[in-house]
Amino acid sequence: MAAAPSAEQKAAADKAAAEKQAAEEKAKQEASEAASTEPEKEAEDAEPRFIVTGPVAVIRTPDGSERYLYRGAHVLPDAFDADSIKHVVSLGLVAEIK
Repeated sequence: MAAAPSAEQKAAADKAAAEKQAAEEKAKQEASEAASTEPEKEAEDAEPRFIVTGPVAVIRTPDGSERYLYRGAHVLPDAFDADSIKHVVSLGLVAEIK
């Protein structure tokens, strides 16, 4: 017949359970902090984005064709020629989103 656990064994088991629970809570907290800082890191690393502020902007694509973008349209730098974006920004037709 097994003997009942001693007070020391109970204390050790309670301590182990408390440490396990504290570790789980710490892991959850670190995960939530990491998730909350990821968008900030992505925003810092992302290329600048632009928005059409004039009535219309004609912007050249890398393959040489042109696209007509109307006021309020978002301009992603990887979808258009960099020199063309610089040109429409200098004309005031497109502005960088901050």
